[in-house]
Order: sequence, then structure tokens, then C-alpha cells
Amino acid sequence: MENKWEEFARNFEASNNYVVGLKEIQTVKTRLRQHHDLGAVLELGCGNGTYTESLIDASDSIVATDLSLPMLEVSKIRFEHQAKVIVEQADCFALRYKDQSFDTVFMANLLHVIPNPVHALQECMRVLKPGGRIILISFTLHGMTFCNKWALKYRYLRKYGIKSANNTVMTPVLAHELAATAGFQNVITDLLGKRVKAVYLLAEKPDE
Repeated sequence: MENKWEEFARNFEASNNYVVGLKEIQTVKTRLRQHHDLGAVLELGCGNGTYTESLIDASDSIVATDLSLPMLEVSKIRFEHQAKVIVEQADCFALRYKDQSFDTVFMANLLHVIPNPVHALQECMRVLKPGGRIILISFTLHGMTFCNKWALKYRYLRKYGIKSANNTVMTPVLAHELAATAGFQNVITDLLGKRVKAVYLLAEKPDE
């Protein structure tokens, strides 16, 4: 899969702050910081580590992964003095981790840009321990006013260019359906943010 984000790695956080807005990103971080006892965490699509930081206090360890080597270089520098965080390359469709290796899987802004989200979620299911949790965040146009959609599209185009054809407009209902199809249960979804929206999902792997 082509990764268009590599060229933006060095300034990715500043660009996202401009496109999405600091207040909306802070809303997501605040929700993530409400989690406790996450145990061993696997993050998929960590990018430059913007949201990784929000999980550190609640985690025993975090394996923060991405497909993009330039993004990983930025994250490695960011967390070089954080003993809890290991940064390494991984493909969300073919994870090399053993079955039932993690207590929590987290992904932000990945599910809506990949071509086969159910496949990725099934890989998450495989590496989660029974009763383990998955936490998803996806920024979305769903639920936004016409003016706010137009403004977001303009800022996005200015910073990143034309969106990939793989982009899906994520909704709470769609996120719930994808998670359920992959076998997750006790699915909770929410729509965060004011001017810019983000779909939030929390679900569990069934106990065996």
C-alpha cells in the first residue's frame, strides 16, 4: 500500500494541528487519558507519536508501530528517553507478534485510510489476549456542518493535497459494524469534537 505520509513526517504534528485544530486534538487526547490499566499496548499507525503520549501513564508498555520509516524516525527521537515505549516497523495486515500478546490495541486515524479494515481488525483480534481491548480514533467529516467541512477540506488540501482513493468517511455506526464483523463485543462508539469530529470506539475481545 502506498504511503503518502512519509514526505510529511518531519512537520506532521504541526500540519495536523493546523488541519484539525489544537482544541479538537486535545479533546481526543483528553478522552484517551481517561483510560486506565491498559497493560501491554500495541499501537498501529503511530505516526509521529502524537497520541502515543496520551496512553503512557495508563500502560505498562507500548509497542508503537507504523509502516513508514520516516515517521518512525521521528517517533524514536520523541520517545528515546521513555522506557515504556518501543518504536518499530509493523504492517497492520501481517503482524509478526504472537497470538494473545497484548492487553490493548490502539489505532488513531488508520482504519479509515486502509483498504481492508476488517482484515486489520482481525489481526488486532489475533494478537489481543482474551478480554483485551481495542481503542480506535478516526477523524471524520461525519456530523460536521457544511461550512466546517469546507474549511477542513481546504486546510487538508493546502497541507496534504488530494485525499487517497482509499479514504472512507467513518461513522459511529460503520465503526461498530466493522468491529463486530471482526468478532469484537461490547462495542461502544462516540462522536467527539465540535467543529471537527472524530469517531471513538472501544470494544473487547471475547473471553475464551
